[in-house]
Amino acid sequence: MASVTCRASGFWTDTDRMSYFQDTEQGMDDVEVDLDAEYDTRTPLDKTIDRIGMGSYQWTLLSLCGFGWMADNMWIQTTAIILPRVQQHFSVPDNYIGSLSSSMFAGMMFGAVGWGTCSDLLGRSAAFNATLFFTALFGILSSFAWSFWSLCILLFFLGSAVGGSMPTDGTLLLEHMPNGKQYLVTALSVFFSFGSVLSAGVALIVIPSRSCPPNEPCDVVTQNTGWQFMLVSLGIITLSMFLARMVFFRLHESPRYLVHAGRHQEALESLQLISRFNGSELSIEIEDVDDRLPPISETHAAAGERIPFLPNSSSQDPLTNNETLFDAGADGSSTSSDQNGTKVYQSMDEATHDALDGHSFVTPVGEVPPHGQSLARGHHSRSSRDSGSESKDLFIPEARPRPRQGTVRPRTSSVVSFEMKQRVGSVLPRWVRRPLLAWLDRVGMVLAPEWFRTTVLMWGVWFFMSLAYTMFNVYLPKLLETGSSDDTSTKSLEDSLWDVLIFTLGGCPGAILGAYMVESPLGRRGSLAATTFVTAFFCIVFALVRSALLVRVSSVGISLSATTMYAVLYGWTPEIFGTKVRGTACGIASALSRIGGMIAPLLGGALLVLNRGFPVWTSVVVYGITGVFVLLLHESAGSINGGAERLFVH
Repeated sequence: MASVTCRASGFWTDTDRMSYFQDTEQGMDDVEVDLDAEYDTRTPLDKTIDRIGMGSYQWTLLSLCGFGWMADNMWIQTTAIILPRVQQHFSVPDNYIGSLSSSMFAGMMFGAVGWGTCSDLLGRSAAFNATLFFTALFGILSSFAWSFWSLCILLFFLGSAVGGSMPTDGTLLLEHMPNGKQYLVTALSVFFSFGSVLSAGVALIVIPSRSCPPNEPCDVVTQNTGWQFMLVSLGIITLSMFLARMVFFRLHESPRYLVHAGRHQEALESLQLISRFNGSELSIEIEDVDDRLPPISETHAAAGERIPFLPNSSSQDPLTNNETLFDAGADGSSTSSDQNGTKVYQSMDEATHDALDGHSFVTPVGEVPPHGQSLARGHHSRSSRDSGSESKDLFIPEARPRPRQGTVRPRTSSVVSFEMKQRVGSVLPRWVRRPLLAWLDRVGMVLAPEWFRTTVLMWGVWFFMSLAYTMFNVYLPKLLETGSSDDTSTKSLEDSLWDVLIFTLGGCPGAILGAYMVESPLGRRGSLAATTFVTAFFCIVFALVRSALLVRVSSVGISLSATTMYAVLYGWTPEIFGTKVRGTACGIASALSRIGGMIAPLLGGALLVLNRGFPVWTSVVVYGITGVFVLLLHESAGSINGGAERLFVH
């Protein structure tokens, strides 16, 4: 080509030549669009949800799901606040008073498993509405308890209801979020933080004036009624949350749940209603709700279409010419070039594993590039037109996380064998056998080889984190009143409740901070590990300081870092697991956290007798163990680059 100089300006004024370059540039743009569509590894359902976008329906659902998270922390904090008042009311010995909190957490354990499985079997909407109703019911009934053990039983049923709110609400919200908005699940922790603030605020209003004065005779029936007023007040607040869900909003069943339940037509109708609620009328067909990866396209080869970047003479059968259109740059993909340097993609073997040893999207046949390392994770790829041309970046949309399709067993695993089913079936009645076997099937899927490592590590994180946090939080009012050492003076009831309120307010920014951190270069794993170790650091400070001001500052630091830590954990966990097992996996994780919550009051009480600082130091050690578990989890490179959708390996 002639050099471009002032004397060659006639070259650019030639309309025929200008038309040639314009047509070429337009053709290149069309080719890029075609490649984006060709290598887009989202399912049709993913694309449909992304088309609907983040509208008023999703924002309203975010707020209503937040009510469930608010209720969870509100009732946990309430149990800790009323514990000394209940002990005085029923004259409970110190070695039994921990049973009050343990009963609550025991109910939460069963509720998390039961409601999580219920959401997988019966649908998300049933658990979404029922949990708050039963929470309000048993919260009000608890105020009429006639003995300590009757109160423990009622709190157990209350916990079984509220314990299902967080796993089911988080799952429901995540399944309605479009690509790039899943991080908003972390924002639910804003409501979680305000739940404890609301509980502390109500306690500050109703308890001091309705509690027995210290070191004076007291008629508990008439003078020690503050804890009962608190239970009734919070029960009414929870009931108003339930009514807001039922009266002011019509929830549509999760389209993802409906698709995986085989109810594609209902999923189509649900998506249309959601789109209409958002103020748009999208044209959605039954093919648009398929949640499987797109089938292999052979249209280019069958129709004899021109393949991008190839001369027409080479477009009929590029593979026979040993040319490479696209070089995935991954292990197991072969590439070669012709004399002109033009490249055509050659397929990756189905058995090839990616270098991260995680789940990947493999290519079953040769016509489609591998959904593996560079494409499925939203990396930029380069394609060449010829040996002397410039390469242009193409961004390939990311896929939603799924286990390796070549190894997934669709129905069961070795955990639930046929012999086990026969033994269970011969012993239990049908009304017990059927839901139990269904639950065992779900557990078997979660513990299948492709999920096993991630499942065990994540469940361990939930258990140890709850053990550490609850051991500190349950005895926080006592620790704030008496200090973390044996030589500090006591505070009044009202002063200690003010300290609790400040503690809860300190955690409110944690949810926003967590939402920011997960989108930072730290990613999910780095953010969770960092906040876990920071929480342990502030616990050390709390145990060492003596000044009332420093104790208050360190407690606020614990509240902020712990809330951020839980915000990241709650948002990360539902993203890891697939749709079919998400409710069960999150439910069991929440149940294990409740087991940690059951153990913490009993263990902390025994340690408190020895020294008031021992529960805090034990929390430090357990937080360290939790941080190690987090670091053992793997997070793909795409999740630390600020991508909207994460791909987790395990």
